[in-house]
Amino acid sequence: MKGNFPPVPEACQRALAEIEADPLRLTAAAEAHVRACPACSETRIAWLALEDAEALAPAGYFERLPDRILSKLPAGPRRRRPHLALWAMAAGLLLAVGTGGFWIGRANRTPMVEATLTPLPAMDPHDALPDTPFQEGEDDYAQLPNLSAEQARMVIERVRNQDDRPQP
Repeated sequence: MKGNFPPVPEACQRALAEIEADPLRLTAAAEAHVRACPACSETRIAWLALEDAEALAPAGYFERLPDRILSKLPAGPRRRRPHLALWAMAAGLLLAVGTGGFWIGRANRTPMVEATLTPLPAMDPHDALPDTPFQEGEDDYAQLPNLSAEQARMVIERVRNQDDRPQP
């Protein structure tokens, strides 16, 4: 519905544009026009009121909304669920078949390869060890802390045995 409204004056259009941009900070010319023009003054007050207004919902509205919507939907046919006992019997049967098959499979296993172990000949540890556990060109006594306890005992025994031999 269009009515026959008179055209809006140019000064009002400029003031309304500034009110729309920021109703609190108007230029001096727009401020003077708003003081003189009651329509622009009311528009400014309405614009300021709109900025502070918030849409308020009643307390608990959003908490009750899903239940209200669900209550308005038509009720569908109830689906009948299978009994819990039927599910339990099916699970028990599956467990019995699986366990029985596992044990039957284990009972019929035959080894593919039989392992044989031949014992190694006994070795004298003195034959396997070198004459000296030290590196060439290094001081023997400086290397003693780097040996394991067993190697250190063997070195000490060798030194004692060499000292016991008669000197030529």
